[in-house]
Amino acid sequence: MLACSGRLLIVDDEPSVLRSYARLLIKAGFEVDEASDGVEALRRIENYRFDAVLSDVSMPAMDGLALLRRLHESSPELPVILMLDAPDNRAAIKATEFGAVQSLVKPIAAKLLAEAAAYAVHLARSRRSERHETSSITATITATQAKNEFGRIFEKAIQGDTVVITRHDAPKAVLMSIDQFHSLSQANRARLDTLTGEFDALLARMQKPAARAGMKSAFDASPRRLGKAAVTAARKRG
Repeated sequence: MLACSGRLLIVDDEPSVLRSYARLLIKAGFEVDEASDGVEALRRIENYRFDAVLSDVSMPAMDGLALLRRLHESSPELPVILMLDAPDNRAAIKATEFGAVQSLVKPIAAKLLAEAAAYAVHLARSRRSERHETSSITATITATQAKNEFGRIFEKAIQGDTVVITRHDAPKAVLMSIDQFHSLSQANRARLDTLTGEFDALLARMQKPAARAGMKSAFDASPRRLGKAAVTAARKRG
């Protein structure tokens, strides 16, 4: 027999059957909780962790197949064993379709019940272990890939390439080497120094007596004199 420790939920609307099977499974080493119908079972599964569910098929409110279908959608890793009141091929086929681990016909012998529950618990733990390993591998691969990709981009920036960082297809930042940054900063400073020098020279020329006199003459000139000056200048250019 497989290891028998595990937490089970038994679902049955007949109190005597519920108590009887619960006692058998507790004696076999399981921790057992009980529910009288599918609705109560779903509430318990939402609030507590179980290794397997053993459910009767014929129940009011929500029968065993409806419960199985709900669990197959919401908790596919949770093994479910269906308990039939009589041999029913149609119910057994539906149970398999919805992911039941086994379908047992009542009355169920104590040894068979314990073996079926032990197998379901073993299956649940295997599924959890596989899911955990898969998640760990995926996380490791993702972290490694991210690290390698950042290293590749960083190396490109060091070698002199400019890397544009986008968000929602819009440029948001630029990654460049410190040498490139200094080069751009010095180029901008040189252009600024040139403009500053040209402006200073212009101011110096404007401060000469002849320039000041010309500007004063222009401001004091009548519209007629300004018109004649414009015509004269045009003729010289032509």
